[in-house]
Amino acid sequence: MANTNLKVLSYNIYWGGHRQPLEQTIEVIQKSGADLVGLQENVNREYEDQTPEIAKALGFSYVRHAVLDALEEFGAKGNKLRARWTQQAGQSTLSRYPITAQSPGGSGVQVELPSREKVWMFNTHLWHYPYVPYQLLNVEFFEGEAIDPNAADAEEQAILSARIGHETEVNKVLWDIKNILHFEETVFLTGDFNEPSHLDWTEAAAQAGLYPLKVAYPTSMEVTKTGLKDAFREFYPDPVAVPGFTWPAGTYPDSPNSSISDPADRIDFVYFAGKGVKVKNVQRLGEDPETSDIAFPEYPSDHRAVLATFELP
Repeated sequence: MANTNLKVLSYNIYWGGHRQPLEQTIEVIQKSGADLVGLQENVNREYEDQTPEIAKALGFSYVRHAVLDALEEFGAKGNKLRARWTQQAGQSTLSRYPITAQSPGGSGVQVELPSREKVWMFNTHLWHYPYVPYQLLNVEFFEGEAIDPNAADAEEQAILSARIGHETEVNKVLWDIKNILHFEETVFLTGDFNEPSHLDWTEAAAQAGLYPLKVAYPTSMEVTKTGLKDAFREFYPDPVAVPGFTWPAGTYPDSPNSSISDPADRIDFVYFAGKGVKVKNVQRLGEDPETSDIAFPEYPSDHRAVLATFELP
């Protein structure tokens, strides 16, 4: 029996792809050839969910993980997103193949492939502040007190800040995944985690000047402890040779001070678990051939998308 190839895309489309016509966002997904897509920020500036239009153009099935409200106080058209972001808000999962079930906690869906094999796709978007790299570099944006990277307890402060921002939310989705893993079906987890990885902020990377210090970031630690592997680091194990930055794609358009460069980092991930599953390739989609494997002249997002190609036995 032939092996199955499957492409999984994690893509923060930046406020519903509002900077460009929605066709630009759809083109990115189409050219990726993705079979499973985890979208983050699927609503535009008027709080309109773009998922149905994107899915229709692709011919994909979808599940929206959004908390919608019809209150007119938002001053928006159509459906509105409540003013809160959790594991269940502001994101969608799209699939080329039929969606056959949803996970107990609602953050994942089961997909049946043409081979009749069933896989699970989870998707998340963690809270965006305080953002620890900004705290360590004293970038006054997205709240959070500055952390002196030369302090004796700088790593401990960084870890605590990351835990405060993300521990509760990531534990929800990991609890959901743990309910599925015992079935021994293949699992994927995509997302904008708004937190770097302990596999990147290593002592060697700090010595190379990529980061101000080593930080064992807790979210990526917990994800890997659950049994999931980071597809990018499986394919590119050396964070110094291939940092794989996904943020920002160009200059962050909402930065309050355009004269200050946003520190580049890898905060968008595709994780996986499954017996015999192999990573065949990982590519970044973005704004420039120098920073992206697949580049678009008018790239619509502030995050580079991550595309992982897997071989399933």
